[in-house]
Amino acid sequence: MSDFRAGDHRLTNPLEPPRSYASEQGEQLVPESRSTSGVVSVLSSAEREGRWQLPRRFRALAVMGNIELDLRAAEIGYGLSEIEAVAVLGNIEITVSPEIAVECDGDSLLGSFVLKYEGRANPTAASRDRVVRITGTAYAGAVTVSVKGPDEKLLAMIGRSLGIGQP
Repeated sequence: MSDFRAGDHRLTNPLEPPRSYASEQGEQLVPESRSTSGVVSVLSSAEREGRWQLPRRFRALAVMGNIELDLRAAEIGYGLSEIEAVAVLGNIEITVSPEIAVECDGDSLLGSFVLKYEGRANPTAASRDRVVRITGTAYAGAVTVSVKGPDEKLLAMIGRSLGIGQP
């Protein structure tokens, strides 16, 4: 599909990878970014937390290893972002902020593929502006998707010290 250009606005086919456009003066108008990225952990551990950018398509493969993806402070673009998680005798943990809508569809063979809402997180409270779809398979391993706010550990600790909630 060709690009439509009107003035300084560039509209492209969302199914095509992003491209850079240069003006007549040679300046870059739309920065080129990777639309696909991923992480592989074989007999090791990998972690992404803090400020990082989630690409439109992200793949995580853990083979007898561990992967932790914390999306609570990550930059997630508007629209749909997809994460494919495959755990083979390994573990993948994905933590998502309650404001992000989560779609989860995975299979397991002698393992578990779980979506859970913790604390005050509620699936109806999420905006549909940004959606993270998590798919994949757990082969004798585990893929756990937790939806919780950034302050859940702190609130639990304060609650325990005040004698509120579960021990």
